[in-house]
Amino acid sequence: MKQFFLIFFCLVVSLWATPAEKDSSRSFHDAFLALEGGAIYPNSDLGQVIDRSYYGLAEFRYSYFGPFFGVVQFGYAYMNTTDDVAFPGVHQFNGRVGVDYPIQMAKPISIGGGFSCIWARADGSDEDTKTSTLYDNESEFGWYLRLDLPIVRTQNYRVGAKVYYETLWTLPNRSNMLWIGFYVERKLW
Repeated sequence: MKQFFLIFFCLVVSLWATPAEKDSSRSFHDAFLALEGGAIYPNSDLGQVIDRSYYGLAEFRYSYFGPFFGVVQFGYAYMNTTDDVAFPGVHQFNGRVGVDYPIQMAKPISIGGGFSCIWARADGSDEDTKTSTLYDNESEFGWYLRLDLPIVRTQNYRVGAKVYYETLWTLPNRSNMLWIGFYVERKLW
């Protein structure tokens, strides 16, 4: 637990660090760290067992190749279940990797997409969760699309909104979710 707090402290302190001089002659010359929070709206069959829930995540974004940016995210959400479900909710840890591309005619707006990995576990007593596949953890994979809408930009900071459409390859039916959140991003170098 001490390691988690040390890493978290270092990430927060780096938000206020002075960025290094930019050298655009090399790859990976820009890097950004963002904290984001928002709401998850489940669609289709998933909406019948999960209520709207809230999430938080950290994102590392970096210049990748030409105008493309690489994206790595890690986050947590507590998914509240409906009254029809025996347990009160689901702990969900999510990770994403992907790329963003700035829309040339609408800069600084960008679109992106990539792959998602979800780890979920039912919350509640053993009696409540034994009949669920989430009783002993479950991993799911999928893809996402996202729209990045910066609202305020300075030399080192961006504040804005992001909208995600995510599909998990769950069988027999796919799970679809709409994520809407706000973020604060700090340029690292």
